[in-house]
Amino acid sequence: MNVSSIIFTIFCIVALVTMPHALVNAETHGPNVIINQFQLRPNQTASEPNNIDVKFLNVTDDSRCPSDVTCIWQGKSTITVNVVKSGQNLGNFNLTSGLGDKNATAQISDGYFLQLTQIEPYPKSGTKIFLSDYVATFELSKYGIMPPLKQFKSGINAKQVECNAGFELIIKATNNSPACVLHSSASVLINRGWAIAVSSG
Repeated sequence: MNVSSIIFTIFCIVALVTMPHALVNAETHGPNVIINQFQLRPNQTASEPNNIDVKFLNVTDDSRCPSDVTCIWQGKSTITVNVVKSGQNLGNFNLTSGLGDKNATAQISDGYFLQLTQIEPYPKSGTKIFLSDYVATFELSKYGIMPPLKQFKSGINAKQVECNAGFELIIKATNNSPACVLHSSASVLINRGWAIAVSSG
């Protein structure tokens, strides 16, 4: 057996050992689902899905390197937004571009994320940017909800499984596994004895 065959065999063994862990992690943590992308100017408010209102308040820092200048650092820009969800003021959030997605993203509510994806115009040397000139592009996303059976198989209690908006959690009477069905269908299935209602308490 040559060296390349030995290396390939070792690689396959390592992959088989680590793959189950990767699969469990993938089942437990779903990707963020983009709900909407939108643009705002200062003092403008966007009314987004799920009763989320985002208002662009101010640009607190713009140290980006001018496009016609060579810099050793690209710089950054920071803006402040205010978020209201279902009539409740969640406060102000600072979003900074130029320092990676982590600094440009804020968890504005349980499972909801707001990311600053672009801030325009880009600076040019000798040109002043007024607050009213700025246009910010945002991305609103929600933590992805995995299918009910995947949540259940990953170790989540059947009665604690999450369903997407518009769906209701029920428990199958035959095997006590969770299912997400339309609200209109849930009562029918429960009345027929096919499913068990999940207490909201």
